[in-house]
Amino acid sequence: MVASHAVIADTPESIVLEMSRRMETLAAAGDWDDVEDIAMRLRSAVLDIPEADRRPVLLALQRSTDKVAEAAATARQTVSGKIKELRLGQVAKKAYELR
Repeated sequence: MVASHAVIADTPESIVLEMSRRMETLAAAGDWDDVEDIAMRLRSAVLDIPEADRRPVLLALQRSTDKVAEAAATARQTVSGKIKELRLGQVAKKAYELR
């Protein structure tokens, strides 16, 4: 039996949308170096889309970017909280050592 596979063309639009989905996934996982890498490549990928076809892709990309920004803000708050805890621990340690 021969299985037929539908060939999905990699259009500039589909490439940008896939990159944005990947960026969201990486952001959710906290892989910020790879998020940054994709973000830098997205600009040139968007420019590969014919200007007349960009608007819907840019709107989808904006929604995706908003999600990534929310994940970044959450991660930043988490890191800030941990830094505060470490500082508090250092202050407590110093106070204990002075006794």
